[in-house]
Amino acid sequence: MRKTTSTNYENEQLLQGFCDAAFTLSVLSGRWKLSILVKLMAEDLRFGALKLMIPEITERVLALQLKKLEQDQLLIKIQTDARQKLPIYRLSPRGRSLEAVIRNLEAWGNKHK
Repeated sequence: MRKTTSTNYENEQLLQGFCDAAFTLSVLSGRWKLSILVKLMAEDLRFGALKLMIPEITERVLALQLKKLEQDQLLIKIQTDARQKLPIYRLSPRGRSLEAVIRNLEAWGNKHK
């Protein structure tokens, strides 16, 4: 995350302001966000299940990425049982609206890799 006072941050905000594609990529950017979103497109999952499905990601990075996706309103953290404290992660309506975009990215990657 960049400092909000840096020139790079200001340039990024400017670019996102006049280029909608740049904004979309900034929301999806990061090594693990797309993988997490793809897993959540199929089903709601707990942290441990996500970790098992993406074994290369560290627990710390997974926690940070989930928090960022929640801040960006792409997923919802649902507390199911106060005793267990094991939330379930679900795509929000805003996250669901990215499904076609992600499927198109997958199709493009499958065709060109």
